[in-house]
Amino acid sequence: MLFDYRLAGLFLVAGAGAWMGCAGQTASLEHPEGEVAGKSSHASGPVHIELPADSTAARDDRTAPVLQVSTAGGTVFPTVYGYPIYPEGDGAQGITMFRRDNKTGMRKRETTDDAGVVHEIEEYPQLGCRFDGVRENVNKFVPLSLTCDLPPPKPVGGVKRPVMGELTSGAKAEQLLQDKTVEQVFLGEFHLKTEDFEAGSGTGYFNTTHGQLAFGFSKKKLARVVYYFDPAVKGWQNPNLWVTP
Repeated sequence: MLFDYRLAGLFLVAGAGAWMGCAGQTASLEHPEGEVAGKSSHASGPVHIELPADSTAARDDRTAPVLQVSTAGGTVFPTVYGYPIYPEGDGAQGITMFRRDNKTGMRKRETTDDAGVVHEIEEYPQLGCRFDGVRENVNKFVPLSLTCDLPPPKPVGGVKRPVMGELTSGAKAEQLLQDKTVEQVFLGEFHLKTEDFEAGSGTGYFNTTHGQLAFGFSKKKLARVVYYFDPAVKGWQNPNLWVTP
């Protein structure tokens, strides 16, 4: 019951058929850069990810992009404020570092819906980001998404800090698609768009190896980036990632 409900949270955003259609493909069919989050794309085990020696360096560097998309072999994953969002091997420490380094002012809240599912949100105001997920029990947290609002807070760069590449907050969708990373890794087109996208307040999606990377627009301007964790990837549920920072 809980598993179905968690999936429903993703379906409300991306559309049930679209999510399954994207995530079920293999990298060799349509996206040779390993963009698709199918099982075959990460079946060979974790890749080596070099973690920052000083995990706050990218956050403190106001000229560093908020978001980078990294590739290693057939694996595609985002790095947010210098922290790799990756569920396997040493790279999984990226989430631990993210939560530990930005715990000042962190707020946690829980709500229980009519079905008895406990939704837990961790807010990190230093970065304008939050984790949303489901708390199944005291030892098991299932992450659903990581959202970072744009522009970044002033102490970490504000409106002048690039979001990705040379793009800044307020970029238009066509500018995003012209970014070199998007052209090289995602073939320069959204894999999925919400119905309200053309009206300027929707969301465009790209697949990564372990989830979906989304760009949210408001009034045709880039307003947030969201990473949706693939619920089939068990590494995201490692309790060591979600201990109290």
